[in-house]
Amino acid sequence: MTAPQHTATPACPPAGDAESEPAAKPVHWRRLAPPAALALLLLTWGNLALPALPADPVLKAVFNVGGVAAMVTVARLLGLTWHDLGIGRGTWGAGLRWGGAAIAVAVLGYGAVLVVAPHLLENPQLAGASPGALLLRGLVLIPLGTVLAEELAFRGVLQGHTVRSLSARVALSVTAVAFGLWHLTVAMGPSAVPLPPTLQWTSALAVIAVTVVGGLALGWLRHRTGSVLAPIGLHLGTNAVGLVAAGVALAH
Repeated sequence: MTAPQHTATPACPPAGDAESEPAAKPVHWRRLAPPAALALLLLTWGNLALPALPADPVLKAVFNVGGVAAMVTVARLLGLTWHDLGIGRGTWGAGLRWGGAAIAVAVLGYGAVLVVAPHLLENPQLAGASPGALLLRGLVLIPLGTVLAEELAFRGVLQGHTVRSLSARVALSVTAVAFGLWHLTVAMGPSAVPLPPTLQWTSALAVIAVTVVGGLALGWLRHRTGSVLAPIGLHLGTNAVGLVAAGVALAH
């Protein structure tokens, strides 16, 4: 007779190992904390520091460019690569193609409105501005102090940092919401048409909501191409080209 075969049963893990299993999985809030802190820093910068500066657009543009340069430097020191920031050399081709297409679409769109219904682009807040001031704002201050600074800060540093620890969808959402709230002070500022308090809040929420949607589009372009050049093109198309079109409409 042969000896009965005994089936080995797996040994139960020690109690200490069972207790340590949850620690092996990254805790979600710990992965979300660094992007949230970075977003809070941006919101403090945009809604507290910038409004506290003198009402000089050149000074604010210089402040924005200097601030984002410091952010990029710190991000590099913390280990983010140029590719993580969306400005790696391998991303330039796709970024330029998509960004150039976005600018072209904006030029054609605003051009069509100027021909068909120029009154839709008239902005009373630009009344009295000299052509030189409009050119300075449209060709220098907006491209550098607004578009470049915001895209490097949000789609470069914030989205590039967040996607390293969270999913692309979460990174896109965090960046878009932060971008919308970045415009809170602007949304709550005086409008061209005086509004009662209730409508002012409604208008501000509408501005933030539209900006969040815009942030989703900009972030999607960054994710699709891997480059911040693509959202820079779209941002330039909506802001700089829009300002030039409004100036032309006002002049005529």
